Amino acid sequence: MLPPPKATILLLFVHGFKGHDLHTFLDFPTRIMTIFTNAKINLDVESIIYPQYDTRGDFSVAVKTFAEWTRQQVEAREVFNIRAYGPQKQQTNQGEQIETKTQNEKIPPVYVCFVGHSMGGLVAADAAILLEEQLQKSPVIGILAFDTPYFGLNHTVFTHAAYERATGMAQKAIGAYNLMSAYIPAATTWNALNPATISDTQTKKGIKQKGEQEPGSASNGFSVGSLWSSTSVKSSQNEKRVITTSSSSSSSGSKWSWGSVALGVGAAVLATGAAVTVNSHVNKGMEYITSHLQFVGILWNSTQLTRRVADVLKLPIGFHCFYTQVQIPASSANNWKTTSRTFVELASIPSDMQSKFSPRMCSGQDEIEAHMEMFNPSKNFDYYQMGDETVKCIKTMVEDALIREAQS
Repeated sequence: MLPPPKATILLLFVHGFKGHDLHTFLDFPTRIMTIFTNAKINLDVESIIYPQYDTRGDFSVAVKTFAEWTRQQVEAREVFNIRAYGPQKQQTNQGEQIETKTQNEKIPPVYVCFVGHSMGGLVAADAAILLEEQLQKSPVIGILAFDTPYFGLNHTVFTHAAYERATGMAQKAIGAYNLMSAYIPAATTWNALNPATISDTQTKKGIKQKGEQEPGSASNGFSVGSLWSSTSVKSSQNEKRVITTSSSSSSSGSKWSWGSVALGVGAAVLATGAAVTVNSHVNKGMEYITSHLQFVGILWNSTQLTRRVADVLKLPIGFHCFYTQVQIPASSANNWKTTSRTFVELASIPSDMQSKFSPRMCSGQDEIEAHMEMFNPSKNFDYYQMGDETVKCIKTMVEDALIREAQS
């Protein structure tokens, strides 16, 4: 005898740039499940972590792949619900197949809430928009983002943190490799990806350049910035497994594998990229670096960034972003005043969208460590409160979706 049908909510976790399916979120997916279980809410909840994907090349490819994976997850649950709670076929004495009525008037729905960290929140946003366009009825009812740079990176605070980290890593691994030998051609390559360098003739003809951004994006000179992930591990882009829980023994203290898109065209990150290429990518070093630059290039298209959030807020879904904030002690560098830093850009958030963003106080030497340790309870002072608020947001999203379901 099956239990009474309940709506299903799939919490689909997606990591960001150079993140990892096991180490990025640590125990957070399990904690959310525990809160729901203890609350005895009439809802089937599943936390599923999207397998690690390669964060380089065309960003839209990652979006399409994630959207397709989401669709497959939903269809699998819908098929189960139809078989379990839908009309059942029985064979009569004459051998005919007939459908018998069930006690359930409706098959329980399957909903999706995207949970993205860092650039995973951008992947989630574009996937939600894509699914809304592709499907007659999108299963997505909400997006919860964690330190996602929806309006870009906070360039004013990354100068020293990103440079010192990338330089330190480069000095350990580069050896005799000359950073400038990579910097100049990479700068040229990145400049080619900048829409400002695409000729008017090509634009008028509608020729799409690989990695081309839309008009109205960043100026020719880059602001200092950095995009960090939670950990460094070998790529497992071909891995097709689905992880339903996050291991409690996973460590978030892994070394960073890729540096920053900073210092003009990214000298700091090129140092780190060069450190990698010296070991195993000497001949393909430039392709390796520029493919990552192409992936994160969307962070400098301010027009596209603003439009993305506006488009998401037009969807019939819930949306909220938690961002990290770290306190910087008073020193001569800040005129002996205690200041705070954030990983994400806040000044560009329109006033009517500010209520969709809320800070989480974290410890750490800088905003980079705070970003990377967001799901570490020993580093994020608001970790447990963040879990409670996450569940509250999800409950509201489900309630709103059920209301829309009843009205349709």
